[in-house]
Amino acid sequence: MLPELDYKKTTLKNGIRVITVPMKSTAAVTSLVLVGVGAHYELKRLSGVSHYLEHLVFKGSKKYANAGRISAVLDGLGASYNAVTSDEYTGFYVKTSADNTQTALDVIADYLKNPLFKPVEVERERGPITEELKMGYDNLPRHAYSLFREILYGDQPAGRDIGGTEKSVSNIKRADIKRHFDTYYGGENVCIVFAGDISHTQGRRLANKFFGSVKLGGEIEKIEVINPKPLATGRVIVKNKQNDQSHLVMGFKGLSGFDKRIHTLYVLSMILGGGMSSRLFREIREKRGLAYYVGAGEIIGSDYGHFVVRAGVAHNNLIKSLRVIIKEINKIKKQIPTLAEMQKVKSRIEGLTALSIEESSGIAFDVGTDELIYKKIETPLETIEKINGVKASHVMELANDIFKKDMARLAIIGPHSSKKELEEILNII
Repeated sequence: MLPELDYKKTTLKNGIRVITVPMKSTAAVTSLVLVGVGAHYELKRLSGVSHYLEHLVFKGSKKYANAGRISAVLDGLGASYNAVTSDEYTGFYVKTSADNTQTALDVIADYLKNPLFKPVEVERERGPITEELKMGYDNLPRHAYSLFREILYGDQPAGRDIGGTEKSVSNIKRADIKRHFDTYYGGENVCIVFAGDISHTQGRRLANKFFGSVKLGGEIEKIEVINPKPLATGRVIVKNKQNDQSHLVMGFKGLSGFDKRIHTLYVLSMILGGGMSSRLFREIREKRGLAYYVGAGEIIGSDYGHFVVRAGVAHNNLIKSLRVIIKEINKIKKQIPTLAEMQKVKSRIEGLTALSIEESSGIAFDVGTDELIYKKIETPLETIEKINGVKASHVMELANDIFKKDMARLAIIGPHSSKKELEEILNII
């Protein structure tokens, strides 16, 4: 039986939400500050500005004048710290021993309230960010996924790389970054989570001490994701590259996080591609030896979602692998999963959920993003209760709703020039 998640929430006078999740099993505390802005809030010419800002706050603040000062304090605590930019949020976290939580929060608060954005640092960091983008291009599985998003969503934020492009990054100015900060880093758009060896009273006091002076904030506007339209052709994108293996991402429009069928989707993706006992892994790797990595999963946001299958295969096995993938997709559309398979998958989800709540950082992000994006926290017990309510017939019904050939999209990186055969393969869905 999973333990109950004993979280508490308080809203400060400036609108900042403070959530604490006490954990008796650890002597550490993860302090996480989430800001409700990411790549989906950006105009095309400013694509990557959220990520740029995430880098720059570490380059100096009013109290900690440069990156060396910030890292010296946090490293001196033995802290684990970093930041992340996503489609819909930017997060900054420090994990320390409980005794060092106040010092850690002092650092986070200063660089998030009083970043200097020194012109010299803005220009200097442009280089590392550009190199990070290039590193993403060299990570072929990741790049294939970026191409998939591009062909699924087209020319809108959902179809672009979170880090932007080399062109957009080269054109972002300090004034753009400062305006972005002033617009989004205000009270109601901020959520602070403490998970670990801490009480709610302690967390609320620390949040009020270090973030109580943050301005209330204004109206926040997000660029709405335009859902992809059905297409008979033009569903394939190929980047011809002489690499050692072909990387494929095939997928479909999925569900948003507000959809009541989301837990059915979790079960569906686990059956198809969640782990070494999944259907795709058994059929493609174990039975046929076509791939080293293969899997499937859902990506979910507030107003968008997609389902993807990923694999890396030998060039001459690309077509064969795609046919097996589609065969398994068609199979789950026509036959309901067995009771034994349903029980196995539900047990796996419960086990993975249990593992996920062992780490304070994982809990902090789960709780924080639930609150920030969906305004509602779903506890692990609630998740498992809903998973256990999913029926095999629900899985087959959802598979038929999602896996439609005119909504299929396919991205390939490898030495392939003709898209015609690939388009034809999608027609057998």
